[in-house]
Amino acid sequence: MYFQLKVLGLARKEEDAFTSACFELGAAGVAEDLKFVQKDLRYDPDVVETPTLDMNVYFTEAPGEDAVLQLQSHYPQARFEMTAEENKDWLEEWKKGFKPFLFAHPFWVIPAWLTPPAEAPQDKNLHIYVEPGMAFGTGTHETTRLAAQLIIEELPRSKPQSVLDVGTGTGILALIALRMGVPTNVGIDIDPEARRTARENLERNHATQIEIPDKNLEDITGTYDLVIANIIDGVLTTLRHDLTRVLKPKGKMVLSGVLMDRESEFYETFVKDTGLRVIKKISEGEWSGALLERV
Repeated sequence: MYFQLKVLGLARKEEDAFTSACFELGAAGVAEDLKFVQKDLRYDPDVVETPTLDMNVYFTEAPGEDAVLQLQSHYPQARFEMTAEENKDWLEEWKKGFKPFLFAHPFWVIPAWLTPPAEAPQDKNLHIYVEPGMAFGTGTHETTRLAAQLIIEELPRSKPQSVLDVGTGTGILALIALRMGVPTNVGIDIDPEARRTARENLERNHATQIEIPDKNLEDITGTYDLVIANIIDGVLTTLRHDLTRVLKPKGKMVLSGVLMDRESEFYETFVKDTGLRVIKKISEGEWSGALLERV
Protein backbone atom coordinates (compact mmCIF):
# COMPACT_ATOMS: atom_id res chain seq x y z
CA MET A 1 0.00 0.00 0.00
CA TYR A 2 1.09 3.58 -0.66
CA PHE A 3 -0.42 6.96 0.16
CA GLN A 4 -1.20 9.79 -2.23
CA LEU A 5 -1.70 13.39 -1.23
CA LYS A 6 -3.41 15.35 -4.02
CA VAL A 7 -2.95 19.10 -3.75
CA LEU A 8 -5.20 21.23 -5.95
CA GLY A 9 -4.80 24.92 -6.74
CA LEU A 10 -1.25 25.49 -5.51
CA ALA A 11 0.25 28.79 -6.65
CA ARG A 12 2.93 28.08 -9.25
CA LYS A 13 5.39 30.46 -7.61
CA GLU A 14 5.22 28.25 -4.48
CA GLU A 15 6.05 24.99 -6.28
CA ASP A 16 9.73 24.76 -5.26
CA ALA A 17 9.14 25.56 -1.59
CA PHE A 18 6.16 23.16 -1.48
CA THR A 19 8.19 20.33 -3.05
CA SER A 20 11.01 20.80 -0.53
CA ALA A 21 8.52 20.77 2.35
CA CYS A 22 7.02 17.51 1.08
CA PHE A 23 10.39 15.77 0.96
CA GLU A 24 11.12 16.99 4.46
CA LEU A 25 7.93 15.17 5.51
CA GLY A 26 9.27 11.95 3.99
CA ALA A 27 7.60 12.01 0.58
CA ALA A 28 8.89 9.40 -1.88
CA GLY A 29 8.01 11.50 -4.89
CA VAL A 30 6.23 14.66 -6.06
CA ALA A 31 4.72 15.14 -9.53
CA GLU A 32 2.73 17.88 -11.22
CA ASP A 33 -0.48 17.02 -13.07
CA LEU A 34 0.51 18.66 -16.34
CA LYS A 35 -2.09 20.05 -18.73
CA PHE A 36 -1.50 19.69 -22.47
CA VAL A 37 -2.94 21.02 -25.71
CA GLN A 38 -2.31 19.98 -29.33
CA LYS A 39 -3.76 22.55 -31.69
CA ASP A 40 -2.45 21.26 -35.01
CA LEU A 41 -0.74 18.33 -36.71
CA ARG A 42 2.44 18.60 -34.69
CA TYR A 43 3.22 15.45 -32.76
CA ASP A 44 4.57 17.16 -29.65
CA PRO A 45 1.80 18.73 -27.56
CA ASP A 46 2.34 22.01 -25.76
CA VAL A 47 2.31 22.22 -21.97
CA VAL A 48 -0.28 24.76 -20.78
CA GLU A 49 1.23 27.11 -18.23
CA THR A 50 -1.32 28.15 -15.59
CA PRO A 51 -0.94 30.40 -12.50
CA THR A 52 -2.00 27.50 -10.26
CA LEU A 53 -1.13 23.82 -10.50
CA ASP A 54 -2.18 20.44 -9.13
CA MET A 55 0.39 18.21 -7.46
CA ASN A 56 0.50 14.53 -6.49
CA VAL A 57 2.67 13.68 -3.48
CA TYR A 58 3.48 10.02 -2.82
CA PHE A 59 4.37 8.40 0.54
CA THR A 60 5.34 4.80 1.27
CA GLU A 61 4.06 5.30 4.82
CA ALA A 62 1.16 7.49 5.91
CA PRO A 63 2.36 10.94 6.99
CA GLY A 64 1.19 12.12 10.37
CA GLU A 65 -2.04 14.11 10.48
CA ASP A 66 -0.28 16.98 12.26
CA ALA A 67 2.36 17.15 9.52
CA VAL A 68 -0.26 17.38 6.79
CA LEU A 69 -2.21 20.03 8.71
CA GLN A 70 0.99 22.02 9.18
CA LEU A 71 1.72 21.76 5.45
CA GLN A 72 -1.81 22.83 4.64
CA SER A 73 -1.54 25.84 6.96
CA HIS A 74 1.36 27.16 4.85
CA TYR A 75 -0.71 26.87 1.64
CA PRO A 76 -4.28 27.75 2.71
CA GLN A 77 -5.43 28.54 -0.83
CA ALA A 78 -4.86 24.92 -1.94
CA ARG A 79 -7.15 21.94 -1.37
CA PHE A 80 -5.65 18.76 0.11
CA GLU A 81 -6.97 15.19 -0.40
CA MET A 82 -5.27 12.10 1.09
CA THR A 83 -6.00 8.60 -0.22
CA ALA A 84 -4.55 5.13 0.41
CA GLU A 85 -3.83 3.05 -2.70
CA GLU A 86 -3.21 -0.67 -3.09
CA ASN A 87 0.02 -1.72 -4.80
CA LYS A 88 -0.89 -3.79 -7.87
CA ASP A 89 0.82 -5.49 -10.75
CA TRP A 90 -0.99 -3.42 -13.36
CA LEU A 91 0.02 -5.63 -16.29
CA GLU A 92 -1.42 -8.68 -14.52
CA GLU A 93 -4.59 -6.72 -13.70
CA TRP A 94 -4.91 -5.72 -17.37
CA LYS A 95 -4.41 -9.31 -18.50
CA LYS A 96 -7.52 -10.39 -16.60
CA GLY A 97 -9.67 -8.41 -19.02
CA PHE A 98 -7.82 -9.27 -22.24
CA LYS A 99 -9.73 -12.07 -23.98
CA PRO A 100 -9.45 -13.65 -27.46
CA PHE A 101 -11.33 -11.63 -30.10
CA LEU A 102 -11.93 -11.38 -33.83
CA PHE A 103 -9.37 -8.77 -34.80
CA ALA A 104 -9.88 -8.24 -38.53
CA HIS A 105 -11.74 -10.96 -40.40
CA PRO A 106 -10.60 -13.71 -40.57
CA PHE A 107 -7.74 -13.18 -38.06
CA TRP A 108 -8.19 -13.66 -34.32
CA VAL A 109 -5.96 -12.18 -31.64
CA ILE A 110 -5.37 -14.59 -28.76
CA PRO A 111 -3.53 -13.65 -25.57
CA ALA A 112 -0.46 -15.85 -25.29
CA TRP A 113 -1.55 -17.17 -21.89
CA LEU A 114 -4.94 -18.41 -23.22
CA THR A 115 -6.16 -21.02 -25.73
CA PRO A 116 -8.32 -20.29 -28.81
CA PRO A 117 -12.06 -20.27 -28.04
CA ALA A 118 -14.43 -22.64 -29.81
CA GLU A 119 -15.71 -19.89 -32.12
CA ALA A 120 -12.22 -19.13 -33.46
CA PRO A 121 -11.36 -20.73 -36.83
CA GLN A 122 -9.56 -24.08 -36.83
CA ASP A 123 -6.88 -22.79 -39.21
CA LYS A 124 -3.93 -21.94 -36.94
CA ASN A 125 -2.62 -19.47 -39.51
CA LEU A 126 -5.54 -17.25 -38.51
CA HIS A 127 -4.49 -17.24 -34.85
CA ILE A 128 -2.23 -14.38 -33.75
CA TYR A 129 -0.79 -14.85 -30.26
CA VAL A 130 0.12 -11.64 -28.47
CA GLU A 131 2.02 -10.91 -25.29
CA PRO A 132 1.84 -7.11 -25.29
CA GLY A 133 4.58 -6.11 -22.89
CA MET A 134 5.04 -2.34 -23.24
CA ALA A 135 4.47 -2.13 -27.00
CA PHE A 136 1.53 -0.63 -28.89
CA GLY A 137 -0.41 -2.80 -31.33
CA THR A 138 -2.25 -5.62 -29.57
CA GLY A 139 -5.21 -5.23 -31.92
CA THR A 140 -7.50 -3.63 -29.37
CA HIS A 141 -7.06 -0.09 -30.75
CA GLU A 142 -9.11 1.21 -33.67
CA THR A 143 -6.05 2.38 -35.59
CA THR A 144 -4.51 -1.10 -35.63
CA ARG A 145 -7.79 -2.64 -36.80
CA LEU A 146 -8.13 -0.04 -39.55
CA ALA A 147 -4.63 -0.79 -40.84
CA ALA A 148 -5.29 -4.54 -40.70
CA GLN A 149 -8.55 -4.18 -42.62
CA LEU A 150 -6.84 -2.22 -45.40
CA ILE A 151 -4.00 -4.76 -45.60
CA ILE A 152 -6.38 -7.73 -45.76
CA GLU A 153 -8.40 -6.08 -48.53
CA GLU A 154 -5.40 -4.96 -50.58
CA LEU A 155 -3.01 -7.93 -50.48
CA PRO A 156 -5.09 -10.31 -52.65
CA ARG A 157 -5.38 -7.58 -55.32
CA SER A 158 -1.83 -6.26 -55.57
CA LYS A 159 0.08 -9.34 -54.31
CA PRO A 160 3.09 -7.41 -52.94
CA GLN A 161 6.36 -9.29 -52.55
CA SER A 162 7.78 -7.03 -49.85
CA VAL A 163 6.37 -5.11 -46.88
CA LEU A 164 7.89 -2.52 -44.55
CA ASP A 165 5.92 -1.99 -41.31
CA VAL A 166 6.95 1.36 -39.80
CA GLY A 167 6.19 1.63 -36.09
CA THR A 168 5.66 -2.11 -35.92
CA GLY A 169 4.84 -2.29 -32.19
CA THR A 170 4.07 -5.93 -31.44
CA GLY A 171 4.61 -6.90 -35.10
CA ILE A 172 0.96 -7.84 -35.62
CA LEU A 173 0.53 -6.12 -39.00
CA ALA A 174 3.74 -7.55 -40.47
CA LEU A 175 2.59 -10.97 -39.25
CA ILE A 176 -0.72 -10.66 -41.11
CA ALA A 177 1.17 -9.78 -44.30
CA LEU A 178 3.36 -12.86 -43.86
CA ARG A 179 0.37 -15.10 -43.21
CA MET A 180 -1.23 -13.78 -46.39
CA GLY A 181 1.76 -14.79 -48.47
CA VAL A 182 4.14 -11.80 -48.57
CA PRO A 183 7.63 -13.38 -48.58
CA THR A 184 9.72 -10.38 -47.45
CA ASN A 185 8.63 -8.57 -44.30
CA VAL A 186 10.54 -5.98 -42.27
CA GLY A 187 9.28 -4.20 -39.16
CA ILE A 188 10.98 -1.16 -37.63
CA ASP A 189 10.29 0.85 -34.49
CA ILE A 190 12.13 3.67 -32.73
CA ASP A 191 11.33 2.13 -29.32
CA PRO A 192 13.80 -0.60 -28.22
CA GLU A 193 11.11 -2.13 -25.98
CA ALA A 194 8.75 -2.41 -28.95
CA ARG A 195 11.46 -4.13 -31.01
CA ARG A 196 12.10 -6.60 -28.21
CA THR A 197 8.38 -7.29 -27.81
CA ALA A 198 7.92 -7.69 -31.57
CA ARG A 199 10.74 -10.24 -31.80
CA GLU A 200 9.29 -12.24 -28.92
CA ASN A 201 5.79 -12.17 -30.40
CA LEU A 202 7.03 -13.21 -33.83
CA GLU A 203 8.96 -16.10 -32.31
CA ARG A 204 5.81 -17.09 -30.41
CA ASN A 205 3.93 -17.10 -33.73
CA HIS A 206 6.69 -19.06 -35.57
CA ALA A 207 7.41 -16.04 -37.76
CA THR A 208 11.07 -15.30 -37.10
CA GLN A 209 11.61 -14.75 -40.84
CA ILE A 210 10.14 -11.29 -40.30
CA GLU A 211 13.11 -8.98 -39.73
CA ILE A 212 13.10 -6.49 -36.86
CA PRO A 213 16.37 -4.60 -37.36
CA ASP A 214 17.73 -1.97 -35.01
CA LYS A 215 17.14 0.73 -37.58
CA ASN A 216 15.09 3.89 -37.90
CA LEU A 217 13.23 4.86 -41.06
CA GLU A 218 16.03 7.16 -42.24
CA ASP A 219 18.42 4.17 -42.12
CA ILE A 220 16.33 2.09 -44.55
CA THR A 221 17.87 2.14 -48.02
CA GLY A 222 15.73 -0.42 -49.87
CA THR A 223 12.26 0.02 -51.35
CA TYR A 224 9.11 -2.02 -50.75
CA ASP A 225 5.89 -2.88 -52.57
CA LEU A 226 3.78 -2.04 -49.52
CA VAL A 227 4.65 0.38 -46.71
CA ILE A 228 2.51 0.31 -43.55
CA ALA A 229 2.55 3.11 -40.98
CA ASN A 230 0.19 2.99 -38.02
CA ILE A 231 1.42 6.10 -36.21
CA ILE A 232 -0.20 9.29 -34.90
CA ASP A 233 -0.91 11.76 -37.71
CA GLY A 234 1.60 14.41 -36.63
CA VAL A 235 4.45 11.92 -36.92
CA LEU A 236 3.13 10.65 -40.26
CA THR A 237 3.27 14.21 -41.59
CA THR A 238 6.87 14.56 -40.43
CA LEU A 239 7.84 11.21 -41.99
CA ARG A 240 5.94 11.56 -45.27
CA HIS A 241 8.97 12.07 -47.53
CA ASP A 242 10.90 9.17 -45.98
CA LEU A 243 7.82 6.93 -46.18
CA THR A 244 7.52 7.80 -49.87
CA ARG A 245 11.24 7.27 -50.43
CA VAL A 246 11.07 3.62 -49.31
CA LEU A 247 8.00 2.89 -51.45
CA LYS A 248 8.50 1.40 -54.92
CA PRO A 249 6.95 3.10 -57.97
CA LYS A 250 3.31 1.98 -58.24
CA GLY A 251 3.64 0.71 -54.67
CA LYS A 252 0.87 1.00 -52.08
CA MET A 253 0.92 2.62 -48.65
CA VAL A 254 -1.38 1.94 -45.69
CA LEU A 255 -1.71 4.76 -43.18
CA SER A 256 -3.58 4.74 -39.89
CA GLY A 257 -3.63 6.95 -36.80
CA VAL A 258 -5.33 10.00 -38.31
CA LEU A 259 -7.87 11.80 -36.13
CA MET A 260 -11.16 12.32 -37.97
CA ASP A 261 -11.37 16.02 -37.10
CA ARG A 262 -8.03 16.55 -38.89
CA GLU A 263 -8.62 14.10 -41.75
CA SER A 264 -9.04 16.54 -44.67
CA GLU A 265 -6.11 18.72 -43.66
CA PHE A 266 -3.91 15.71 -42.97
CA TYR A 267 -4.30 13.90 -46.32
CA GLU A 268 -4.00 17.13 -48.29
CA THR A 269 -0.73 17.89 -46.48
CA PHE A 270 0.58 14.32 -46.61
CA VAL A 271 0.34 13.77 -50.39
CA LYS A 272 1.66 17.22 -51.36
CA ASP A 273 4.83 16.94 -53.49
CA THR A 274 5.11 13.17 -52.87
CA GLY A 275 3.55 11.67 -55.98
CA LEU A 276 1.05 9.84 -53.78
CA ARG A 277 -2.70 9.72 -54.19
CA VAL A 278 -5.36 8.50 -51.81
CA ILE A 279 -7.27 5.50 -53.18
CA LYS A 280 -9.50 4.69 -50.24
CA LYS A 281 -10.35 6.01 -46.76
CA ILE A 282 -12.02 4.13 -43.93
CA SER A 283 -12.81 5.11 -40.36
CA GLU A 284 -13.70 3.72 -36.97
CA GLY A 285 -14.64 5.84 -33.98
CA GLU A 286 -12.57 9.02 -34.05
CA TRP A 287 -9.84 7.51 -36.27
CA SER A 288 -9.23 7.41 -40.01
CA GLY A 289 -7.04 5.14 -42.14
CA ALA A 290 -6.29 5.17 -45.85
CA LEU A 291 -4.76 3.26 -48.75
CA LEU A 292 -2.53 5.33 -50.99
CA GLU A 293 -0.64 4.63 -54.23
CA ARG A 294 2.58 6.06 -55.58
CA VAL A 295 1.83 7.19 -59.14
